[in-house]
Amino acid sequence: MSAQVCEGLWLDENFQSRLNAATTGGRLNGLTRPARAGVSMNTAKLFDPDRKSKAWLLFGFCLLLLVSSTYLAAQVQQDFGKVSVENVTYLNYNGIPVRAKLMRPQEASAQNLMPGILYIHGYQNNRETSDAYCIEFARRGMVVLSIDALGRGNSGIPGKLSDPEFDDSYGGLSSLKFLKALPFVDLERVGLAGHSLGAEMVYRLALMDRSIRALVISGFAYTQEASAARPSNMLMIFGKYDEFRKRMTSTRDFEAEWMKTPLSRKVIGVDKPELGKTYGDFEQGTARRVFMPAVTHLHTSHSTAAVAEAVTWMRQALKPADKYWVPARKQIWPLKEWATLVAMIAGLAALMPLGLMLLRTQFFSSLQLPPQKHFACSPGDYYRGAALNAVLMWLYFPLIFVLFGIHIYLVPIDGAFPMMMVNGVVWWFLWINIIGFLVFTRWFKKRHHDTGLTLYDLGISFSRKRFTLAGGPLAKTFALAFILSAFAYLCEHTLERIFIVDWRFIFPFASDLTPYRFGLWLVYFPWLLTGFVLLGIFLHSRMRRASKPGWLKSFASRTAANLLVIIVPLVVILMVQYVPLFSGSGVPLAGPGGMFIAFTHNLIHIILVLLMVVPLSTWFYQLTGKIYLGAIVCAAVVAWMFTSSQVIAPIPV
Repeated sequence: MSAQVCEGLWLDENFQSRLNAATTGGRLNGLTRPARAGVSMNTAKLFDPDRKSKAWLLFGFCLLLLVSSTYLAAQVQQDFGKVSVENVTYLNYNGIPVRAKLMRPQEASAQNLMPGILYIHGYQNNRETSDAYCIEFARRGMVVLSIDALGRGNSGIPGKLSDPEFDDSYGGLSSLKFLKALPFVDLERVGLAGHSLGAEMVYRLALMDRSIRALVISGFAYTQEASAARPSNMLMIFGKYDEFRKRMTSTRDFEAEWMKTPLSRKVIGVDKPELGKTYGDFEQGTARRVFMPAVTHLHTSHSTAAVAEAVTWMRQALKPADKYWVPARKQIWPLKEWATLVAMIAGLAALMPLGLMLLRTQFFSSLQLPPQKHFACSPGDYYRGAALNAVLMWLYFPLIFVLFGIHIYLVPIDGAFPMMMVNGVVWWFLWINIIGFLVFTRWFKKRHHDTGLTLYDLGISFSRKRFTLAGGPLAKTFALAFILSAFAYLCEHTLERIFIVDWRFIFPFASDLTPYRFGLWLVYFPWLLTGFVLLGIFLHSRMRRASKPGWLKSFASRTAANLLVIIVPLVVILMVQYVPLFSGSGVPLAGPGGMFIAFTHNLIHIILVLLMVVPLSTWFYQLTGKIYLGAIVCAAVVAWMFTSSQVIAPIPV
């Protein structure tokens, strides 16, 4: 993800003529003549006014796929018409708005009361992450209130921990009150559920409120405050490979140790409790069970086994009508998860044919790929550059650690940049690209001196003679980029308003922006733009591979090469963390309070983001011969993803 050194092939007209003159029978001094390398990605056909463009067909297909996938996701969360889903917004007790998704079985009414469940998601999530559990609860005859905890999604900002009215339930207390006030909820059958930090929130609420009849906590462990009777009817779901097990359970091997602890004997009320076995009595409120799926912390929120345990537990504790029961393993939520992924990919993919169609218009036609000299990175130098790039990318944890050290001990930054998880990622992204760019400048000076290679040849300058950012073309580039990114946002925003479905897959990716979060977009966009411009220099200038016959093969080849050099180093970091974990030991790099574990989870999100935006960057470089259109589009989209979906709250480490 940085502008690294790699050797290249650059053939101008004079060099080529000298090469031809010195060549006899295709050989030069006894050596085979090198193949001609090219930068042109064969885009002439795409812009040929005499050829009928088929871009509108691909654009229409993407839109059709986007709308149909969103509609399917909405149908799944409504259980195909059996459950009503609506947005609700109410004020927290301290005046901060809370937004939630209310999922009500169609037959629920004041005359037909049903059990109610409040669900709170984990720290780095929003309400959509809860759908695996909430969809399955609702379609089995239970009213579900799934909230955007304060600082997430479209709920308000929680403020600082030092604030007198800081709500450490992140809206949970007021949300429980809201749920109980619904006229179709049976107050004698109210349950709570949550994951990770959300599980801790509902656990605390259940300890305080004796009216709660059932509790499901996943990715969190009960504490010394619990007893054999409180909270009432508690199911604990904790993954065998949960990365936070040492922090949350003080065990190295959860499966072997947890049920033998004095705490488990106290809470369950027997001398030798076992995993996967139910103890106590639901009528008395003493039912207890610990279930351990073979999953990680993140996977607990999307585990069919865990969801099956949860719906079975709530059925036993809250007793919804038998006619609504669906076998626990018969789950439909994965269909929504995949549908929203397809919708997101289709929405972003639509930018490619839309960009081509706009570039074919008279106004933007001046941005089309101009003739350029031939330059390409040789295979051996590509791999050397990729290796050097990997070293920089592996500074992920050290650079984030430095940032938090600055924040804690020198200058607090969360006032100006309140998204601390995003801050760590953007800080890392900027620095590795800045360092890489410094290496690039040394390389370029030597190449310019030896071969006459220019920044224009690399797609960085608008002038052949010197580095220039021409005002007219650059302004048009910004205009086109903002049209494209605004189109993507409006597609998601409009469909979310209609169907109450955003763009996500396992993680929240993109949703509608509140005015406050749009302000954050303005804050983070310039920094991301700087990073993506430098990334463009690396990918499309320095690591540019030779073109293939035909524009499609060139695009596919260069996209694959770009993804390989960017994604593989990040996958290596994940392997360093997870191979030991799955082998029986813990995560080797946990960091203070488990901070590096949280950023390891974030790394999975980063990989998925890059898999979607790097092809966009490659495509727009192919069309314009410059790095800037792709950089602006990617920065705008990623800034939207970060500011609409990432958490604004103190990090619980």
